[in-house]
Amino acid sequence: MSTEFSRRNFIAGAAVAGVTAAIAATTGCSPTKKESASKESAANVRWSWETKPDPIPDSEIKETIDADICVVGFGSSGTTCAMAAAQSGAKVVVLQKMDKVVTNGWCVASYNSKHFLDAGKTYDLPQIYNDFANLSNGRDNPKVVWQFLNRSGEAIDYVIRQTPDFTPVLLESGHTMGWYINNDMSTRYDQFKKLLNAVADKAVAAGADVRYDTPAVQLVQDDVGKIVGVIGKGKDGYVKVSASKGVILCTGDISDDQEMLEAYCPLVLGVQSMHGSPCNTADGQKMGLWAGASIDPAPHTMMMHFDPTWMSEGNAPYSGIPWLRVNVNGERFGNENLGYQSHVTQVRLQPEMTAFQITDGNWSKHAAVGDYKHPNSHSRATADPAKDWQSALDRGAIVQADTLEELAGKIGVDKETFLSTVRRYNELVDKGVDEDFGVDGTFMTYNGVKEAPFYAIKRMPALLSVCGGLAVNEKLEVLDGEGKPLGGLYAAGNASGSYYGTDYPLFITGGSHGRAWTFGVLSARSALGKLDDSLEGLGA
Repeated sequence: MSTEFSRRNFIAGAAVAGVTAAIAATTGCSPTKKESASKESAANVRWSWETKPDPIPDSEIKETIDADICVVGFGSSGTTCAMAAAQSGAKVVVLQKMDKVVTNGWCVASYNSKHFLDAGKTYDLPQIYNDFANLSNGRDNPKVVWQFLNRSGEAIDYVIRQTPDFTPVLLESGHTMGWYINNDMSTRYDQFKKLLNAVADKAVAAGADVRYDTPAVQLVQDDVGKIVGVIGKGKDGYVKVSASKGVILCTGDISDDQEMLEAYCPLVLGVQSMHGSPCNTADGQKMGLWAGASIDPAPHTMMMHFDPTWMSEGNAPYSGIPWLRVNVNGERFGNENLGYQSHVTQVRLQPEMTAFQITDGNWSKHAAVGDYKHPNSHSRATADPAKDWQSALDRGAIVQADTLEELAGKIGVDKETFLSTVRRYNELVDKGVDEDFGVDGTFMTYNGVKEAPFYAIKRMPALLSVCGGLAVNEKLEVLDGEGKPLGGLYAAGNASGSYYGTDYPLFITGGSHGRAWTFGVLSARSALGKLDDSLEGLGA
């Protein structure tokens, strides 16, 4: 049996953060706080998480564990959190729903890391925050973002010290590190997984008790609502972890929960997910909402990109370059020189969620030397242009033809429409002015589709993550509807919010994992009352 919590209380819990799509859809059905939830009609409950489950009785608890910290989730933020908590001297229990460490991605952003400072890099953090805030549309909590900007270098340096067998590669961005071997980018995802497993091993070596195959299902609150523990469901029944210092939610995003996507990020519904393990089902967000937490207003920030691709032919370089793009009808449909997420969104809205980049035999003249600059885009360069281009050709990720008519046939677009589109596009190239969609005139002059061979590159979006979560403050404490800490509950990684706005800021390459590592470490220190202490000697 379940208890439906009052619609009015549910709305109040999110009012300060803003009215979410889920809640906006239910306005007009608003009883007062005094009205019993039992009087609410089940027909008025739109979303499943609006029905708060009854507390799990002690009689069903098979095991009780006393701990200082309980980390829920064991991915990018959870592993770093557990390691930092255990190495800080805390008794740590980790509840992980899967049978292994799970992560997606490959690189990490940080500012003022010793590695970059030693390489001569300098930073203008106020300007970086200004650029970030412009992309957030005023939806970020500046104190939370500044916590990342000020502490990320220190936090990432700490994690790197603990994993000496993994040498970071410093990317040209000047703030991003990747982990791959022999300069082979194809190894980056596998190396990152191995790296996080090494972090997990460090956490265990420091005393963390990791319970795999034990998803957390419910937070435990005391009489005043403070979070004092969490209940997980193992193979042998429920286990209750009493956490005297705090519960830290590191459960990831909402990408694998279709209902949550419908409420908070409907644009990505139907987009192919890149999650190898579809376990990001908003467990932490739902448990937090049941406990009275607030959540970022819809729409949540999406990471919907072309790279990496789910298509069998694999990736082709230059997905961010503003070459001519046509849809499956052979029509040009927008400005190709927008920020990366914006032009992926354009393609998402096209028929069959499909577009083709079109270029000619002069493709390398400007692409190979990096002439297509943009402050909030990527995939406009590649390490070895000739090799990477040929590899994509060999795999069929790039289609080549001797004539435009042949190219239209190979990619299956209407021939006459396509030829008309290319003619008009070349007129604009010759003028150096994009009268149709406003692409930078200089870039247009680079982009003629005139000389054989001709090329088409199919692009379809893929979902990497949805970056929105429970509202937090700069201490990573989860907040209620009035902006006050619930007490005893923290969040990191994509379980936490109050950070991104509408557009994921691609000028901070690796920002999602950078935030996960930084806030994983800092949430542990915050729960232990050591947030402001240096990380310099930790784990030595």
